[in-house]
Amino acid sequence: MSRRTVGGYDGSDPILNVTLPNDFGEDLAVTGQLIGEEMYFDDGTGMLTMEKLYRAEDGKLAYGIISAIGHARERRAYRVEEGEESCIVTNGSLSLEFGYDQLFELLAVALESEKEAAGAQVGEQVRRKLAVNE
Repeated sequence: MSRRTVGGYDGSDPILNVTLPNDFGEDLAVTGQLIGEEMYFDDGTGMLTMEKLYRAEDGKLAYGIISAIGHARERRAYRVEEGEESCIVTNGSLSLEFGYDQLFELLAVALESEKEAAGAQVGEQVRRKLAVNE
């Protein structure tokens, strides 16, 4: 990964040249700003997940996610092109176009299923934190 010090929304954020690895298509080269990242560990499955979201210089979004359990890992990368009525999501080998209503419905279903699993995980984290403080 290389950095250019010019750019950013306010002129101070670096423009990065990165390649997001992708086990399901071509790796995704991106020149743009890192606008979000997250890393979390699931105690139940032992899975470590790392996510990064970039806004490319051409305005498209690039999303990379790496999930690993032990030495096994899965790396995925997506480019999202936002349109007026829909967006096109590409993983390097397949492109899908979603209307925003469809996309929000799909995300709501995914979040609802994750909410059940996350509730147990949050409860476990709170219980551990309380035990440490006793």
